Amino acid sequence: MLRRRKAPLLHLSCRLFAVWAALLLVTRCAAPDPAAQLAEARRLRENDRPAEAAGILSRLVKSTPGDFSVRYELALALHAAGKEPEALDAAGEAVAANRSSRDARLLRSDVLTALGRDDEALAELRQMVAADPNGKDVHRRMGMIHAKAGRMQQSLNQFDKELAVNPSDAHTLTEVGVYYFRTGNIPEAATRLERATTLDPKLARARQYLGEVRLKQGRHQEGLDLQESALRDDPSNVELLVNHAAALESYGDPHLAEAELKAAVARGLGEARIFVQLGKHYRESLRFDEAEATLQHAIELEPASSEAHFHLAKTRMLEGKTVEALPEFKEANRLAPGDPYPYYYLGTIAAGQGKIGEAVTLLRRSLELDPLNPKAHYSLGQALMKSGQPKEAAVEFARHAELLKRLRGSKLQGVATAD
Repeated sequence: MLRRRKAPLLHLSCRLFAVWAALLLVTRCAAPDPAAQLAEARRLRENDRPAEAAGILSRLVKSTPGDFSVRYELALALHAAGKEPEALDAAGEAVAANRSSRDARLLRSDVLTALGRDDEALAELRQMVAADPNGKDVHRRMGMIHAKAGRMQQSLNQFDKELAVNPSDAHTLTEVGVYYFRTGNIPEAATRLERATTLDPKLARARQYLGEVRLKQGRHQEGLDLQESALRDDPSNVELLVNHAAALESYGDPHLAEAELKAAVARGLGEARIFVQLGKHYRESLRFDEAEATLQHAIELEPASSEAHFHLAKTRMLEGKTVEALPEFKEANRLAPGDPYPYYYLGTIAAGQGKIGEAVTLLRRSLELDPLNPKAHYSLGQALMKSGQPKEAAVEFARHAELLKRLRGSKLQGVATAD
């Protein structure tokens, strides 16, 4: 009788154990695999969905204490999503988890640069150079920081050091090409950028600046095509967008320029530069009311934009509103005292008001900053004639004629105008 009672209890215990084991197995099978989550997050980041990747990794990092890969991927995702303070924390944790990781330290320097903490980024990179003078990708980053600060020769020195250890680095060749483009050495810029695009045809920045070079070389359609190609890969690049729209105004279809700028605004790009370019388009199309409204909106977005004030003033000048234009030219001049063109327009307005001495001073200052502006030479010649200085005026008129000849011969290359 006792044995009969024990048998059902034994069977019940076995059944309960089996149920418990099954539940444990199901729970373990249902638990997300960290490696799979990491791979999914990486896939999302690489497919331009960094915020989703960061969400997965933020949860995963709690269950994987001390795991370098998770923290590094989290820092990458946050950086790609533009969440730089959080990215800096994650990059710091990745470095702490693996102090020998060059990638993590490079990423931390990138985040510091994005935060505007360039001195700290340089300090990080210098430590890396001290530890490994032949390490790749370090000197290029140092060069870009120097270029950002206007230390152009130092930037070129760093780029040369990078190419000494990494001669086929398309990114560094691109930055050297950008350096030569910005310093006016178009042949050298073309050589570097052509090689960069050959080494890495997918590098949008190389195509962007090669497009700028082609425009300078008079190969307008090729330049427009390169800009358009780069813009497809980098649609949020405001500098590229604005430059492409400006090139379309000059060498392509102005209506397409307007459509591209409006489409960018519809996508959520709201930088003042976009509205400045759109306002310039309206002005060139003689749609003055739209031009004024658009440029005023640009000023609302960025009150310190000298370009917006300048083009609003130019628009009012073309409408014959000299009195309303004057304060905008003065504000543009105050915001950008190194820009020659507000001085030019202020000088012409002063001359029109009979303030000849003031006009001569302003026009001479404009030419100190840009001696290749033929209109400024002509206006200065007129002012000098009115002030009783015919010999000095003749020199300015001769310079004006010489520059106009060069301007026509070079098809607008290398000679500035006030327009």
